[in-house]
Amino acid sequence: MGMSAEIIAVGPFSKAVVAHLDYRPELYARAREGAIVTRRLFGISEGSALSRELAGLLGISDPWDFNQHKVRTENVDASALREWGSKYPDYSEDVEALLVLAGAGFEMHFRPEG
Repeated sequence: MGMSAEIIAVGPFSKAVVAHLDYRPELYARAREGAIVTRRLFGISEGSALSRELAGLLGISDPWDFNQHKVRTENVDASALREWGSKYPDYSEDVEALLVLAGAGFEMHFRPEG
């Protein structure tokens, strides 16, 4: 079995990010500004090569180095990540969500499996 990967995003709720969260907007109607919410991104199951490619775009040189799993947004290559999203359109919405959420103060955590 190859490696799969996902990103777990954790950060403050705001109306500005509601369109990029996991659930329908109406489910966030009672969420207070600043309440901590999560979002799962990517869920790559195609295998190790694609998971490693994503890791590299996030500035992670070794997907199994747990010291690198907290994504440092300054290491994310946004333009290359967008290009990757156009190459793999199933993940293009997650690319935009990651960039919006990171800009809104969310922490991103890389999670490999396999």
